[in-house]
Amino acid sequence: MTTPIPSRPAGTCPRALAGPVRVGAGLAAATALALPLAGLGSVLAPSAPAAAAPTGASTVVISEVESDNGEPGDWVELANTGADAVDVSGWAMKDDKDDRTWTIPAGTVIEPGAFLVLDEESSSNPTGFDFGLGKADQVRLYLADGTTLVDEVAWTQPAATTLSVCGDQVLTANPITRGEANDCTPPSDTEDPEAPEGPVEPVAAGVVINEVVSDGGIPDDWVELVNPTDAPVDISGWYVLDEDDTKDPSVIVDGTVLQPGEFFVIERDELGFGLGKGDQARLFLPDGTLVDRAAWPAGTHATPSLARCPDGTGDFQLSAAATQGTANNCAAALVISEVRSQGEDFVEIRNDGTDTVDAGGFAIKDDDDTHTYTIPAGTVIAPGAHLLVTGDQLGFGLGGADSARLFAPDGALISTVSWTEHVAPSLGLCEGEYAAQATATPGAANDCVQPDPAAPLPTTGDARVTDQAGEWAEDLSGLDLQILEDGQQILWASNNDAGQVSRLVRAEDGTWVQSEGWPTGGKPSRFPDGTGTPDAEGISAGADGAVYISVERDNDAGGTSRNAVLRLDPAAAGDELVAKTEWDLTALLPATGANAGLEAIEVVPATAMTHLGEVPAGAEACAFVALEATGDVYAVALLPDGQAHLVATMETRLAGVMALDYDPGLNRLWAFCDEVCDGESVQFELSAATVEASARIARAKGLPNVANEGVAVAPAGTCTDGDLEAWFADDADTDGHSLRGVLLTGLECEVPAPPADGDDDADDGADGDSGQSGGQPGEQPGAGDRSATTDRSASTERTASTDRAGTARPGLARTGTDALPVAMAALALLASGGVLLRRTKVGPQG
Repeated sequence: MTTPIPSRPAGTCPRALAGPVRVGAGLAAATALALPLAGLGSVLAPSAPAAAAPTGASTVVISEVESDNGEPGDWVELANTGADAVDVSGWAMKDDKDDRTWTIPAGTVIEPGAFLVLDEESSSNPTGFDFGLGKADQVRLYLADGTTLVDEVAWTQPAATTLSVCGDQVLTANPITRGEANDCTPPSDTEDPEAPEGPVEPVAAGVVINEVVSDGGIPDDWVELVNPTDAPVDISGWYVLDEDDTKDPSVIVDGTVLQPGEFFVIERDELGFGLGKGDQARLFLPDGTLVDRAAWPAGTHATPSLARCPDGTGDFQLSAAATQGTANNCAAALVISEVRSQGEDFVEIRNDGTDTVDAGGFAIKDDDDTHTYTIPAGTVIAPGAHLLVTGDQLGFGLGGADSARLFAPDGALISTVSWTEHVAPSLGLCEGEYAAQATATPGAANDCVQPDPAAPLPTTGDARVTDQAGEWAEDLSGLDLQILEDGQQILWASNNDAGQVSRLVRAEDGTWVQSEGWPTGGKPSRFPDGTGTPDAEGISAGADGAVYISVERDNDAGGTSRNAVLRLDPAAAGDELVAKTEWDLTALLPATGANAGLEAIEVVPATAMTHLGEVPAGAEACAFVALEATGDVYAVALLPDGQAHLVATMETRLAGVMALDYDPGLNRLWAFCDEVCDGESVQFELSAATVEASARIARAKGLPNVANEGVAVAPAGTCTDGDLEAWFADDADTDGHSLRGVLLTGLECEVPAPPADGDDDADDGADGDSGQSGGQPGEQPGAGDRSATTDRSASTERTASTDRAGTARPGLARTGTDALPVAMAALALLASGGVLLRRTKVGPQG
């Protein structure tokens, strides 16, 4: 007897190795039957007929098929199940190819209850059907018109005997009954009475199941096989099932041979089914013989994995870490519990066992075998304790697409975690699965509470194109809005590839165009010596009339990192903007790749940093800058002679920060990610005693999830009727446009009053004349993009603008009346006292 190949539910598409399918008007559709592990043959439910046969022909069915070179060859048996004779002359038979058609000879009649066997053409039977039946094929019976389907049987592998139709079932291992009634005796009546009860025991066949992961392992559910023998084993056609015999099995492709000691992994998408709690993974030979079984208790998952120890021969046990495609974690109960690959890298090791482990000699590697850190001798980890290995100790950096691997002293891989992009704030092991942590916890228990879903920005849901088609090509990156004393709005923009700076004004239709005297694409910028092409990623207008750009490299030497801030005079004569000052922050900030450095800048008053740290006296300007590689924001004081001081590091928990926006009226900094984070952002309430990132804010509804690397939000003081404008620069120039605007709506427009005299926060700025040039700390509006200052640019044109009561206000028109509700308590987008939900505390740094 053979183990049946499980059937599939009626109406589903058969997968490889799915059993035969019966289709016909003479058979009722039925549900798939789940069989015990032992039985006469595979039982399958017929699917619905492709076309109903006419009355008088519906009694003729395909009753048995030989498709594997039987005696005298392939053959098909028809049966007349009705009470009247049926003339089948001229009826057509086809296999799975429509061009293979054979016509039943004239004068062929099947009497009631009789059988007709149609043989394959041979030397002894030259009039038989002239095509062979394959191992994966079908037989279709049509009326003489060649289009009306009478019956059909399909299969994807040869049967053990024949394909035998029994009522609404098709069996694959029944006795051969050519030209006679099929033997449809139930399996229980033919089983050996001496056969033992209980599940079928596996049969040794060389290859075994070695490791299994269920419930979202990395990557997802999977089954690993291994060949523990000293000879190659061909596993072509072997298949894997979970505990459910009715599912379509996962079949191993032809030509798969496992060499001695070789592993073979069947991924989740290859399995075709998930592995659940209290489930099992079973391995079968092509004929249905059970080879191996791995089962785990009811109510539990195989996580981190269920693994044999030792490999291939030992008993199954829950491992400390999954080791897909490599030796199982049998050496120790050590596991990589947390990793950070941006900012200050670290790898954390945890002892999940019940005994103290000597970790001396264990090695940590990334995805490069030449990058190795060996844990010093004598290092012991108590049960449940952690060992923290910092980036400085590792001696190599962890990249955006990388891995961390832990090896035993004998070279066995015992724990591994991989990622395809930086994960902020860290990647940690929680309930057997690696996931982004709510907070990085180096050297301590992981923070496995997942962040709340990002709350959406309240918008009208519309995003309007606000530039001319093809004006920018690609690489528009930085944006900053400046409001002049006369109320005119200037939008500053930077192009990172060409190093160009643009001064934009509103046109009558609300789009942004170059100011008079500014060329299309903007003016090229240069380093102070007049050379180079600064990679101008971010831009900010200062209260001193200057424009500041953040650059990550000189594009003329693109392979070298040069994280710098340049101060430009936009009113300077000439066609180029040569920097007056350069602050090189490369040594001050974490090291980055040449194309992963400074992405954004916001120049602010010194008072914006009151709760972050001390701003040195004499600072020429203060700014927030952001690094793409770390996703962090850095408060820096820009000192004379190109010197700079790091005031604080502000963790965003975003995978990257591409844009910053500061509102002086609210003393709030907004940090934006691009499509890498689905356009999410966070805010920092700079007046709070403890400054930390807010809950994540989702991308504005209607704004495409593209490379929005620049953001400019109108200041809260311009909010009218709950509406506020914002613009986004698309570095990829999607659909030929780089600049889009949205209307934030349903907002609280009231701006908090400044601190009264004597308030503790009124004079917390730097001493002396620190802060931006031209006034005392706290007197400057700070970010010139929000200031009521006079722009020194030669162009002073204005476009038509009225308040919301007027009729000629160019810009983003509010459309529709279904403005999103004010569900922004958690964000407090434009209200004072924003809610701060995360625990990452920002402190001063030296």
